[in-house]
Amino acid sequence: MSLFRATGLNVEVTGSPYPILREVEFSVEPGEILALVGESGSGKTMAALAVMGLLPFGIDMTTGEVKLEGRNLARSDGTVERDASQISMIFQHPVGALNPTMRVGSQVARAIQFNQHVGRSSALQTAIEMIGHVGIPGPEQVARRYPHQLSGGMCQRIMIAMAISCKPRLLIADEPTTALDVTVQAQIFELIKALVEEIGCGVVFITHDLGAVAEMADRVTVMYGGQVMEELPVAELLGRPKHPYTRYLLESVVQEVDHRIEDIGVDFALTGCRFGHRCLLAHDSCNEYPTLEEISPGHRLSCFAEKAEAP
Repeated sequence: MSLFRATGLNVEVTGSPYPILREVEFSVEPGEILALVGESGSGKTMAALAVMGLLPFGIDMTTGEVKLEGRNLARSDGTVERDASQISMIFQHPVGALNPTMRVGSQVARAIQFNQHVGRSSALQTAIEMIGHVGIPGPEQVARRYPHQLSGGMCQRIMIAMAISCKPRLLIADEPTTALDVTVQAQIFELIKALVEEIGCGVVFITHDLGAVAEMADRVTVMYGGQVMEELPVAELLGRPKHPYTRYLLESVVQEVDHRIEDIGVDFALTGCRFGHRCLLAHDSCNEYPTLEEISPGHRLSCFAEKAEAP
């Protein structure tokens, strides 16, 4: 049994006939880092928000299961019943995610107090310990500062301290190094990997940076247009990708891609594969929805053209 498994996630905007997430599924094992990969607008963050039960007003999860250690946290009304000891999230843009009117120590303490039901002073002491635990020197002094008094890297460490303060079973990291310089990025990556080993949680690592995927992830789920295209071990992502979109992502890193692929956006009205109108291998079967099926151990694919050729 997987630590975490999301299946059949369908997310819709109120009043729209076209789902923005369609039959999305992914799983994470204990101690594993799963990368959710895709270009901007592919649905990575929306899938994470659906799992967290934090979808914006007017956007609803209409169907789907969100299972943690075998228990379905999704309710019939599309909301998700969870606490910070089960699933926690590191959000993009840490300076904007933190409350500018509260000292950072109080923000970490508030998360601890709310989720662990401890007193204020005890929560603050634990918060200071967590701030030091994520590699910030002088945690007592830093805890008394406001977000604008800290660098982007320090704010991200505060967000990580807040996310892991209740020792979650699943940690979702949504582009945790956005706008940070390369040195700080490497430090954040090492911190997340060390925390995975320490508390034994699983991680969903959301990114469009394939270099970060190669460094961080064990497995990869590739998304486009709110649909899972391919799921495979990271070694196969770099060596044996099967889906035309996955290959397009890799090729776009090292060379100029075919303008027939690049110049077209997502079409949510498509009933078949959502990459079908951009794919150079598309044929009539691609007008039908391609289910995600295993083509080899640990490798699943959603593509009619490539399934026929898969070993």
